[in-house]
Amino acid sequence: MVLNGTVLEKPTEYDVKTPDYDGLWKNLIETLFKEFMQFFAPDIYEDIDFSKPPDFLKQELYKEIIDEKKGKLIADEIVKVFLKNGEEKWILIHVEVQGSTDENFGERMFRYF
Repeated sequence: MVLNGTVLEKPTEYDVKTPDYDGLWKNLIETLFKEFMQFFAPDIYEDIDFSKPPDFLKQELYKEIIDEKKGKLIADEIVKVFLKNGEEKWILIHVEVQGSTDENFGERMFRYF
């Protein structure tokens, strides 16, 4: 039997949400942390003792570090690592991927910095 016809979708009937891009980036950074650091921060990478697993800290617990004043101004990851000399360090990682033009992009990046 051959069926011919057109199926019209009604997207309003679906409960489609915008993908959680921030969550996807966080997952990627956590999963590939060693490679992420090697590529984006090779000078720091050399000093990290990767025999001790990194500790991805919960941002809600560190309000004194992250000051949410206006909009979403939080780091993607706060990672506690140990250096080869035994010293503990925290690394704040923020990735900003733009899919469209944002007039305030430069100002936001300055505030993140």
